[in-house]
Order: sequence, then structure tokens, then C-alpha cells
Amino acid sequence: MKKIKYIFFLLVLAFIGFVFYVFTLDSTFRVKRSRQMNVPQNLVYQQIADLKNWENWSPWKEKDTSMVFDFSESTNKEGDYFRFQDENGQYPKLTNLTLSPDSLIVQSLTTADQVQELKWHITPKDKGVEVTWEISGELPLLQRIYAKQMDDMIGPLMTRGLERIEEAAYRDMEKRDTKIDKVVELGSDYYLYETASCKMDQLGKTMDSILPEVLIYAIKNRIKMNGKPFTIYEKYDTENNSVIFSSCIPTKEKIEVDNPKILTGKTPGGKYLRSIFTGDYKFLREGWNITYDSLRQMPQLQIDSTRNPFEIYTKGHTLSPNPADWETEIYIPVKEVEIKKEESKPEMNE
Repeated sequence: MKKIKYIFFLLVLAFIGFVFYVFTLDSTFRVKRSRQMNVPQNLVYQQIADLKNWENWSPWKEKDTSMVFDFSESTNKEGDYFRFQDENGQYPKLTNLTLSPDSLIVQSLTTADQVQELKWHITPKDKGVEVTWEISGELPLLQRIYAKQMDDMIGPLMTRGLERIEEAAYRDMEKRDTKIDKVVELGSDYYLYETASCKMDQLGKTMDSILPEVLIYAIKNRIKMNGKPFTIYEKYDTENNSVIFSSCIPTKEKIEVDNPKILTGKTPGGKYLRSIFTGDYKFLREGWNITYDSLRQMPQLQIDSTRNPFEIYTKGHTLSPNPADWETEIYIPVKEVEIKKEESKPEMNE
């Protein structure tokens, strides 16, 4: 009996010693991870600040695919939140506290026994942004022993989360869509242009060097643009994998030029099938193919080979850093044709 009492006494002392030890431990923790991302600043911000996007990249969701999010009515404002069931059967709540567009996000993660702060800094860099994710908080009494281990416990998940944010932002950047609009009648307008030829896989790079030359010429000579820049496709040579094109800017009147590379032209006008492509310029060929495919389904229209197709850049990187928001109008010259009706043959009476 004395032996049992002695063992019990030692256990009590051990427990008291353990509690005393826990009281002496630091209850706070702070874990930080950073990542360089070659994506627009506002795209990263949207992935984090708009809580519905957490389903796309949350490292905890990746770890537990059965996790279900319950969102507030709106998801991208201060005070908005979502709840989810964790592995312990609890329902933590993540709330937007402070939203400073494109630069700073402060959130709270509330559980039954603690509140953690999530802080995000999005800083512009030469190529893209640097995203820093910091989680801090105070652990309950009996969990203080984990304070020094929190970096190892949640740090890898934060690193994975940052990777998945970048992946999600890339997916957003590559979204594109083509809408067939209608047949439009265009007038004849003057423009300045420079013509070049290149291999098809060098088209984007060559355009990037040619169009600025026309723009710079116009600026230096105080020539006002009468609309958005556009490209005329003079010839597509699929056999030789080459293309001849002209980079153009519209003008109100005919301009007398003094540069042998820069010329003045005038659009022929006429009827065109117009489509609107939304997305990165590198996917523009898809938009053209969809438009041509749609044209083939219109028996009342034929391509007018006496005029050249062209594209107008109505919304580009100066208006939105996200390529998925860029808009290009595609114009294919067409002419209307009469659809011949098959004559019905008279029935033969027996």
C-alpha cells in the first residue's frame, strides 16, 4: 500500500513539474515562407483575398481532398469568411480582416481554443512579385511544447501553398475565349504601317519589335492615333512556315512620311466577319481557327480573297496586367453569296 502511495506521489510531482515546465515555455510562434512568382501582382492578390479561390490551391485541401468549404455570401471583402472541417472534427473559421489591394492581406484563423493571424505581403519585383506568407499565434497551455516545432509542422505546407498559388495564377493567365460576333460593314481609313516577314513561330517576337517602331515614329512626329493598333496579315505561307504582316496604327488623314520603313496605307473597307478573342496573344491562332471554322458553317458567306484579314488590339497589357483579360477583335473579309435552292422534281404518275 505504501508503495502504491509512493508511486502516486511521484506521479503527482511529475505532473506538477510538467505543468510548471509548460508554464515556462514560450506560448507564441511565428512561421514565415516566401516565394518569387513570375505572375501579375493582382492575380496573386485575387487568389488569396477572394476566399473561394482557396479551394483551388489550399495545401490542406490537397492533403485532405474530402475537405468541404462553407463560404459567406460574398468572399472578397473585409469580414468575409469560410469554415471547413479539420482532421479533428472541429470547424475552424478563416476571416478576411484587412485587404489592401494587390499588396497586403491580413486574415485570422479561429479554432475552438486559439486564434492565428495570417499575413500576406505581395511585393513587386523585376520579374513578377515576391509573396511572403506569415502565420503567427499563441498556443494553449498544453500545446506550448509544440511552439518551437511549428516551423517544421506547418512550414512545408505553407511552402506548398505558395507553389499552388503560383500554379493557380498561371492557370488563370491561360484562360481564353472566342466569341463570334457578326458581319460588320467597315469604312475605308488611313493608317501608318511597317511590313515584315518571319517564320510563324517567330511572329509574336517580330511583332513586338515592329509595332513599337511605328508607335515611336508617330509620337516623334506628333501624329495622333485614330483608334487602336492593328495587324494586317498580308500572306500566310503554310508550306514554307512563314508569314508576311504589317503592324499598323490608324490615322485621321493621309500622312506624308519621311522614313523608308514607315509607309501610309488605306484600308479597303467592306464586309467582315468579326469575332472577339479574350486571352493571351500567344493563343490568338486558336481564335483565328475558331473564327474560320465558324465561317465555314455559314453557307451565305465566302472569304473575299481580294482583301486581307486583320486583328485590332482593343485591350492589352497597358489596361490589364492579366493576359486573360486582353481583348483582340478578329476580322475576316467576306462577301455574301446567293444560296441556290434545289429545284424539286415533279412526281411521275404511274
